[in-house]
Amino acid sequence: MTRATELARAETRTPAFQLNDGFEDDLWSDFQPRLTEMDAVVTDNYISGCYPVLYVRCRDGRNWTIELANRVRNDAVGLTEHAVLPGDKVQIIGRRTRHFGEYRIKALHLTVGEKAYDLYPEALV
Repeated sequence: MTRATELARAETRTPAFQLNDGFEDDLWSDFQPRLTEMDAVVTDNYISGCYPVLYVRCRDGRNWTIELANRVRNDAVGLTEHAVLPGDKVQIIGRRTRHFGEYRIKALHLTVGEKAYDLYPEALV
């Protein structure tokens, strides 16, 4: 970006780093690289909140927090607060957190009944 200083001399400013450097990796930095698959029942639904999440109970009785995509991406694939209700059976494919003792998964793919939602299809490798 070129701008004029007080002495009317043109000065060129360059960014210290590219805007995409490191930000994409930051989305996944808290999560393990390998995929985890889970069948569970929804206990609570906060899809319309600032940080969309589902709370589910797994077959072994553990409660998990399922982090979803941002609201724009959820809306684009049709995942709304009315699409998933407490008591619905869900299948989750995602990445589990790296933090010991924390039951949290970042969902890449979510199946509710017969309806499938690909939240991050580019990350399903």
